[in-house]
Amino acid sequence: MIDRLFKRSGGPDISRRPVPELAGAMNAHQTWAVAAPAVRDLDRQARLILITSGLDMNAEGRSHCWEFVFFLSRRHLVLMIGLAPDPAAPDVDHAPCILSRRSRPATDLDATRPAFPGTFRDSPEAVAELSTMGVDIIAGPSDMKLEGRVSPSGEANWVTYDWDEARRVPFSASDA
Repeated sequence: MIDRLFKRSGGPDISRRPVPELAGAMNAHQTWAVAAPAVRDLDRQARLILITSGLDMNAEGRSHCWEFVFFLSRRHLVLMIGLAPDPAAPDVDHAPCILSRRSRPATDLDATRPAFPGTFRDSPEAVAELSTMGVDIIAGPSDMKLEGRVSPSGEANWVTYDWDEARRVPFSASDA
Protein backbone atom coordinates (compact mmCIF):
# COMPACT_ATOMS: atom_id res chain seq x y z
CA MET A 1 0.00 0.00 0.00
CA ILE A 2 2.81 2.42 0.84
CA ASP A 3 4.38 1.91 -2.59
CA ARG A 4 1.03 2.59 -4.25
CA LEU A 5 0.63 5.83 -2.28
CA PHE A 6 3.98 7.12 -3.55
CA LYS A 7 4.00 6.12 -7.21
CA ARG A 8 3.93 9.04 -9.61
CA SER A 9 5.93 10.19 -12.60
CA GLY A 10 9.20 11.79 -11.60
CA GLY A 11 9.26 9.91 -8.27
CA PRO A 12 8.79 11.22 -4.76
CA ASP A 13 10.90 13.86 -3.04
CA ILE A 14 13.13 11.96 -0.59
CA SER A 15 15.36 13.11 2.27
CA ARG A 16 17.19 11.14 4.97
CA ARG A 17 18.81 11.95 8.30
CA PRO A 18 20.32 9.86 11.10
CA VAL A 19 18.47 9.42 14.40
CA PRO A 20 21.30 7.99 16.53
CA GLU A 21 19.23 7.95 19.72
CA LEU A 22 17.15 5.08 18.25
CA ALA A 23 18.65 1.68 17.48
CA GLY A 24 17.46 -1.89 17.17
CA ALA A 25 13.83 -2.99 17.41
CA MET A 26 11.52 -0.12 18.45
CA ASN A 27 7.94 0.21 19.63
CA ALA A 28 5.42 2.50 17.97
CA HIS A 29 5.60 5.22 20.63
CA GLN A 30 9.40 5.47 20.36
CA THR A 31 9.21 6.08 16.63
CA TRP A 32 6.15 8.33 16.92
CA ALA A 33 8.16 10.58 19.26
CA VAL A 34 10.53 11.23 16.33
CA ALA A 35 8.02 11.18 13.44
CA ALA A 36 5.39 13.52 14.93
CA PRO A 37 7.68 16.56 15.38
CA ALA A 38 9.18 15.97 11.92
CA VAL A 39 5.75 16.33 10.32
CA ARG A 40 4.48 19.11 12.63
CA ASP A 41 7.37 21.28 11.44
CA LEU A 42 5.90 21.07 7.93
CA ASP A 43 2.16 21.29 8.64
CA ARG A 44 0.57 21.60 12.08
CA GLN A 45 -2.73 20.33 10.62
CA ALA A 46 -1.21 17.15 9.16
CA ARG A 47 -3.42 14.08 9.54
CA LEU A 48 -2.01 10.61 10.18
CA ILE A 49 -3.64 8.25 7.66
CA LEU A 50 -1.51 5.08 7.98
CA ILE A 51 0.95 3.52 10.43
CA THR A 52 2.70 0.20 9.91
CA SER A 53 5.56 -1.76 11.38
CA GLY A 54 8.04 -3.73 9.39
CA LEU A 55 7.48 -7.44 8.72
CA ASP A 56 9.59 -8.37 11.75
CA MET A 57 7.16 -7.65 14.60
CA ASN A 58 8.31 -9.49 17.71
CA ALA A 59 6.43 -10.76 20.77
CA GLU A 60 7.37 -7.61 22.69
CA GLY A 61 5.62 -5.41 20.11
CA ARG A 62 8.84 -4.09 18.57
CA SER A 63 9.98 -3.85 14.97
CA HIS A 64 13.14 -2.57 13.31
CA CYS A 65 11.08 -0.49 10.84
CA TRP A 66 8.05 1.79 11.19
CA GLU A 67 6.30 3.95 8.60
CA PHE A 68 3.82 6.77 9.12
CA VAL A 69 1.84 8.31 6.26
CA PHE A 70 0.31 11.77 6.62
CA PHE A 71 -1.92 14.01 4.56
CA LEU A 72 -0.64 17.59 4.73
CA SER A 73 -3.65 19.74 3.87
CA ARG A 74 -1.84 23.09 3.87
CA ARG A 75 0.73 21.85 1.37
CA HIS A 76 -1.60 19.39 -0.40
CA LEU A 77 1.05 16.67 -0.01
CA VAL A 78 1.22 13.08 1.19
CA LEU A 79 4.25 12.55 3.41
CA MET A 80 5.69 9.20 4.47
CA ILE A 81 8.10 9.16 7.39
CA GLY A 82 10.01 5.92 7.78
CA LEU A 83 12.35 4.88 10.56
CA ALA A 84 14.66 1.94 9.88
CA PRO A 85 18.17 0.73 10.65
CA ASP A 86 21.06 2.22 8.74
CA PRO A 87 21.52 -0.23 5.84
CA ALA A 88 25.29 0.25 5.97
CA ALA A 89 25.52 -0.98 9.58
CA PRO A 90 26.83 -4.54 10.03
CA ASP A 91 24.40 -5.46 12.86
CA VAL A 92 20.71 -4.58 12.48
CA ASP A 93 20.10 -4.96 16.22
CA HIS A 94 22.60 -2.22 17.05
CA ALA A 95 22.36 -0.12 13.89
CA PRO A 96 21.51 3.54 14.39
CA CYS A 97 18.17 4.53 12.95
CA ILE A 98 17.68 6.54 9.75
CA LEU A 99 14.61 8.76 9.31
CA SER A 100 13.51 9.07 5.71
CA ARG A 101 10.90 11.50 4.41
CA ARG A 102 9.18 10.93 1.10
CA SER A 103 6.57 13.30 -0.22
CA ARG A 104 4.40 13.57 -3.29
CA PRO A 105 1.49 15.76 -4.37
CA ALA A 106 -1.79 14.63 -2.82
CA THR A 107 -4.73 13.43 -4.89
CA ASP A 108 -8.40 14.09 -4.22
CA LEU A 109 -8.61 10.56 -2.79
CA ASP A 110 -5.79 11.29 -0.32
CA ALA A 111 -7.73 14.27 1.03
CA THR A 112 -10.70 12.01 1.87
CA ARG A 113 -8.77 9.28 3.71
CA PRO A 114 -9.91 9.02 7.35
CA ALA A 115 -7.42 10.12 10.00
CA PHE A 116 -6.34 8.37 13.18
CA PRO A 117 -7.14 9.76 16.62
CA GLY A 118 -4.46 11.95 18.19
CA THR A 119 -3.30 9.38 20.74
CA PHE A 120 -2.90 5.64 20.48
CA ARG A 121 -2.00 2.49 22.38
CA ASP A 122 1.61 1.47 22.06
CA SER A 123 2.50 -1.58 20.00
CA PRO A 124 3.54 -3.78 22.99
CA GLU A 125 0.04 -3.39 24.46
CA ALA A 126 -1.63 -4.18 21.12
CA VAL A 127 0.57 -7.25 20.55
CA ALA A 128 -0.12 -8.49 24.09
CA GLU A 129 -3.88 -8.21 23.48
CA LEU A 130 -3.58 -9.93 20.10
CA SER A 131 -1.67 -12.75 21.85
CA THR A 132 -4.60 -13.28 24.24
CA MET A 133 -6.75 -13.75 21.13
CA GLY A 134 -4.52 -16.61 19.99
CA VAL A 135 -2.19 -14.75 17.63
CA ASP A 136 1.26 -16.32 17.94
CA ILE A 137 3.81 -13.71 16.89
CA ILE A 138 6.73 -16.15 17.37
CA ALA A 139 5.44 -19.45 15.92
CA GLY A 140 2.77 -17.96 13.67
CA PRO A 141 3.28 -16.94 10.07
CA SER A 142 6.67 -15.48 9.26
CA ASP A 143 6.69 -11.83 8.30
CA MET A 144 4.29 -10.60 11.00
CA LYS A 145 3.51 -6.90 11.05
CA LEU A 146 1.26 -4.57 12.98
CA GLU A 147 -0.68 -1.98 11.06
CA GLY A 148 -3.01 0.82 12.08
CA ARG A 149 -6.18 0.96 10.00
CA VAL A 150 -9.06 3.41 10.03
CA SER A 151 -12.30 2.18 8.50
CA PRO A 152 -14.42 4.52 6.36
CA SER A 153 -16.76 4.79 9.37
CA GLY A 154 -13.83 6.16 11.44
CA GLU A 155 -13.13 3.10 13.62
CA ALA A 156 -9.38 2.85 14.26
CA ASN A 157 -7.75 -0.53 14.95
CA TRP A 158 -4.39 -2.17 15.20
CA VAL A 159 -4.44 -5.07 12.72
CA THR A 160 -2.21 -8.06 12.12
CA TYR A 161 -2.66 -10.97 9.76
CA ASP A 162 -2.68 -14.40 11.38
CA TRP A 163 -2.46 -16.81 8.48
CA ASP A 164 -5.33 -15.65 6.26
CA GLU A 165 -7.31 -13.87 8.96
CA ALA A 166 -7.11 -10.19 9.92
CA ARG A 167 -7.08 -9.82 13.70
CA ARG A 168 -8.01 -6.45 15.18
CA VAL A 169 -7.73 -4.69 18.52
CA PRO A 170 -8.63 -1.06 19.30
CA PHE A 171 -6.06 1.52 18.21
CA SER A 172 -6.65 4.02 20.99
CA ALA A 173 -6.93 3.44 24.73
CA SER A 174 -10.37 5.07 24.85
CA ASP A 175 -11.70 2.38 22.47
CA ALA A 176 -10.14 -0.54 24.37
